[in-house]
Amino acid sequence: MNKILLVLSCISAILTVSVCAQAKEGKAYIDSREFARAKVEKIERIRAREDNASLVEVRVHLKIIDGTKKGQTHVSIYRGEDDMPKDMFYREGNTVFIGISTMGDADAVEQISIYDVDNTIGIIILGVLLVASIIFVGRLRGALSMLSLIATIILIFYVLIPMTLKGYSPLPMAVGTALFAIVITIPIILGFKTKTLAAILGATSGVLCATLLALFSGWIMHLSGIVTGEMMTVFYASNVDVNLRGLALSGIVIAALGAIMDVCISIASATEEIFRVHPEISVKEAFKSVMTVSSDMLGATVNTLMFAYVGSSLPLVLLIAMRFDPQTPLMLVFNYNPVLSELVKSAVGCIGMFLSMPLTAIICIELNKRKQTARKTA
Repeated sequence: MNKILLVLSCISAILTVSVCAQAKEGKAYIDSREFARAKVEKIERIRAREDNASLVEVRVHLKIIDGTKKGQTHVSIYRGEDDMPKDMFYREGNTVFIGISTMGDADAVEQISIYDVDNTIGIIILGVLLVASIIFVGRLRGALSMLSLIATIILIFYVLIPMTLKGYSPLPMAVGTALFAIVITIPIILGFKTKTLAAILGATSGVLCATLLALFSGWIMHLSGIVTGEMMTVFYASNVDVNLRGLALSGIVIAALGAIMDVCISIASATEEIFRVHPEISVKEAFKSVMTVSSDMLGATVNTLMFAYVGSSLPLVLLIAMRFDPQTPLMLVFNYNPVLSELVKSAVGCIGMFLSMPLTAIICIELNKRKQTARKTA
């Protein structure tokens, strides 16, 4: 068992590296800005025109507090309608992230762009609470699960994203990343047992099914159906030929990964527990029992996915309600690009999850039956 899992780990790592090595070369996307933090010392609002009270000029006085230009002051000026929600603008005393664009002379500041307020302390507090709760409940296994999650995140942000911005095809790298996450994460959660191999094989088959479904969806819906506004922004902002279709399909595969791993682990654990309690159960009865558990699990999982989608997309739902009148055909709403892309992600993820459940059950039943046969003949 340990040898098989080790071989799977090596195959996954080799696949990920080889995909990156074989991809086409491209020019790297480089942002020449220098990033730093600054404190908002003063905000002035001046009426830009006497005949238009809503047209204002906002002057934000900044003092740079770190970086090579620490201690320097700068005034960023914004002109336009004063119609932004009051809680969305900066306040005096805020610490904000800024981008300093320099051209020509090294000491000449061409422009300072203000980004978001520095919420580092809040992020650290939430992160500490998250890690503490995981370790408190899961103890050593929970800590190892966090390490596997960090490894997957590192792979996404330091392999998948940089290579995509260099012009590499993102879909093979996304599949390699998903397989790497499966092989590394599941043994940490379940240990080196029979159900671990079943969960890995089931999750791998689910990801491969999701990849095929994503390719099929991209083919029947063409490029415009799965590419969002954010992807188009990436396309125009980068100086490389970003593969938009591959990027959209990669998002579908990565989005399906979590749900597939979740159900495969649960099904493998349930199957092994059935054989532990009733070792002499037949294959037919074992499969029937596992599928009964699966049907109950499906309802809860689909509800979880749906509520998570609606909660995260509530502004989009409100936008649809405002944009489309009651006479608008329902299919026109479904074909609205942001809606369609999320529908495709949800559908592909659910189908991949559904198909991986019986596959995991069959694999786990077969492995347990072979294990029992080996014990009897030993």
